[in-house]
Amino acid sequence: MTKADQLLAGYQKGDIDILVLPEMAFTGYVFKTCQEIEPYLEDASNGPSVLWAKRQAIRLSCYVVVAYPERYVDGDNIKLYNSQCFVNRQGELIKTYRKSFLYETDEHWASEGPGFETIDIPELGKVGLAICMDINPYQFKTDFYDFEFGHYHSEAKTDIILCSMAWLKNDTKGNDTVMDTINYWALRLLPLMRQSVESDHQHHTLFVACNRIGSERGSTFAGGSSILDLSHSDKAQLLGHMGWNEEGVLLVES
Repeated sequence: MTKADQLLAGYQKGDIDILVLPEMAFTGYVFKTCQEIEPYLEDASNGPSVLWAKRQAIRLSCYVVVAYPERYVDGDNIKLYNSQCFVNRQGELIKTYRKSFLYETDEHWASEGPGFETIDIPELGKVGLAICMDINPYQFKTDFYDFEFGHYHSEAKTDIILCSMAWLKNDTKGNDTVMDTINYWALRLLPLMRQSVESDHQHHTLFVACNRIGSERGSTFAGGSSILDLSHSDKAQLLGHMGWNEEGVLLVES
């Protein structure tokens, strides 16, 4: 959290409208058992990540999205989720989103969330929350061109998608670039680009991806945090991006 505070220290109210952090931003991502992640599990209302999001939302008067490992308790029923909090400008929690499509690393400890969702926020429009693997085929078993996530948000006419990532660098090629990563994300969102051609008017969807960088327990993350405007036939407009190992704050006006 100290690093995030330092990166944001120079920003004041009015500088940022929506702040998005990576997947499991403050805990690390690679856990191999429920026992390993146990010390880092958080409550959805008052966990350290959620409280940090609330403080920054009030300080900056902006919406904040932070992803974290959640312990959900309902009577005697306890479930663990890879979750996001979505906090408004007043520091109020307005949504907890739980990752729907789990990556193999999540499957060591997390349960699947109930499904994709869109939230109506008068100031922002229809907002979709997402975490990394959500944009991929389910368990990499469904057809690549089913585009479950893309079709859901195309049909919902989502205006903004806020996606926290712990996307890995593709080591199978060895020479993949940050643009390979970003182009793949755009491909997975193809239904959102086609919607503007098939409808009577051009609908814009902004896709905001904040990805981890560096390495953790043998896993190297791909970086490439970026903002895409999905409004052109089979093509996304890249509004801004960071390098594969670049740390900082990406600020884009749209």
